[in-house]
Parts: sequence; structure tokens; C-alpha cells
Amino acid sequence: MELKRKDKLKTAYNELKETVLFYESNKDVSESIRFNALAKAFEVAVEYGWKELKFRVEEEGLEVYSPKEAVRQAAKIGVIDDAQLWIDFIKARNEGVHDYFEIPEEDYFKLAKSYLKVAKNII
Repeated sequence: MELKRKDKLKTAYNELKETVLFYESNKDVSESIRFNALAKAFEVAVEYGWKELKFRVEEEGLEVYSPKEAVRQAAKIGVIDDAQLWIDFIKARNEGVHDYFEIPEEDYFKLAKSYLKVAKNII
């Protein structure tokens, strides 16, 4: 089971990485198409990321009941360094799921790039 979980996380990470490159290098493609691709890839990557954190926290014998709690506990046990940054990822992911067009595109792009930098440490 663990291999499947890790494979999903790695696949989501790699797809976000490819989507960031697509977003940066295909200025001739519609902004909304590029942004929607980025938003979806980010959404999936963050989902698998926090679930990985939850798994690691539970491996340590701690119980968590929400994504933000999983992030806070993961920081406490040293799995991640910056809980607030991960909470920002979750917040952006949640906002994106409900209304893609309310999130400033540049902010979302910067968060996606930040996610790639820190999430590689949990893969």
C-alpha cells in the first residue's frame, strides 16, 4: 500500500512540475487554459502532499482529523519546516476548488512554485 501512496504523490508532484513549465513557456495559449491546468495540478499535488504528512504523523502514533492539523503535527515532529507555508497551500487549494477566478493568478503561480521546492522533501 505504501508504494502506491508514494507513487501517487510523486506522480502529482511531477505533473505539477510539468504544468508549471507549461504555464511559463506557452504564453501563446489562452491564459485561462494555462491557469486552469495549473490550478488543477496544484490542487491534486497539495491533496496528496497533506495526505502524506498525515500518514507520517500517524506513523508516529499521533491522531489527526484535518489537513491543517496534519501539517501542524508534521512540523512538530520535524517532517516539514514551515507549517504556515503548507497551510497557505491548503488554503489556496481550497479556494481554487471553489472559485478559480477569485485567486490572483500570479499569487497562485508563486505558491505552486513554492510547493515544488518544499514538497520534494517529502517524496
